[in-house]
Amino acid sequence: MIYKSSKLIPSDKCGVWLVKVFHLYRGFSRRVAHTGDFVKCSIKKTRPENWLKKKTKTKGIIVRVKKESLKRDGSFIKFLQNNVVLLKKRMTPQGKEIFGPTMYSIKRKKFVSSFVGII
Repeated sequence: MIYKSSKLIPSDKCGVWLVKVFHLYRGFSRRVAHTGDFVKCSIKKTRPENWLKKKTKTKGIIVRVKKESLKRDGSFIKFLQNNVVLLKKRMTPQGKEIFGPTMYSIKRKKFVSSFVGII
């Protein structure tokens, strides 16, 4: 579960190391976001000489969360950290590669081709 002011690690190769969430999309009084939800975040830590500067605001989609989630067959899956993919426009990621597995619920048109593995 992702709250406002949560710190997330980007899972794409864009040179950003840490972002902080300040807005959750889909609802006026929304308090929690899960896998597949869109968030607005601010860049806090980045690689030196990166084209994405600190304090830049960008949109992202949550890919992995620490909280375990139940699958259809009764098993559950749990990741070690909260991750986000930063977006340019709509569903185009900032980086060229996206690392690690993702949930099956993230499967969206024109976005799945970027991922390495889907669980």
